[in-house]
Amino acid sequence: MKKKLNIENHIIEIAADVFEEKGFAGARMQQIADQAKINKSLLHYYFRSKEKLFEKSFIIIANRIFAKLGQAFNFSGSISEKITNFLENSQYILWKNRNFLILFINELNQNEELLKKLMDEINMSQELNIFLSQLKEEQEKGILRNDVEPIVLLVNIISLSVFPYVGKPIISQIVEQLNYDYEDYLEIHKKQIAQFIINSIKNPDYKD
Repeated sequence: MKKKLNIENHIIEIAADVFEEKGFAGARMQQIADQAKINKSLLHYYFRSKEKLFEKSFIIIANRIFAKLGQAFNFSGSISEKITNFLENSQYILWKNRNFLILFINELNQNEELLKKLMDEINMSQELNIFLSQLKEEQEKGILRNDVEPIVLLVNIISLSVFPYVGKPIISQIVEQLNYDYEDYLEIHKKQIAQFIINSIKNPDYKD
């Protein structure tokens, strides 16, 4: 049983790399079998179709990413410290999985059933509820602005974290016109994004 799980996990890891590079349409089962160093018949024994292998690979890799993002969110400290910790760690996680992110967005836009399965698997409600409760508490203390809407803040954090990677074709053109290198831009973005968000929610009249 353990050996079977090891082989399955090995296939999924290889398949995830191939799907990231080629997308679902461009990936071939033979290529996945070759890179996993198994024959195609064995690949079909574990995963009866490319669709099943893709779905399994997609959900497992997405789960790993969201688990790491959840850990980055689950940080003891003020809201400002939590945002800083999350953004610093999320940028590293997203950079490592940047190819998958593009595939992730493309497939979820085209496959509502896959999105539903993924959302059933992912549960970050505990971390988010703790964050929202603390946000409200700091608003009541006057540390943060009262007009900060929690859902807008969360969407801004996610958008500013993810877009530099999924929007690479657009951003790379913009930064090139401004004589920046895309990789250099990401370093600058990583350092400044947290302070940008924190400055937007701080109460300027609060005295510690």
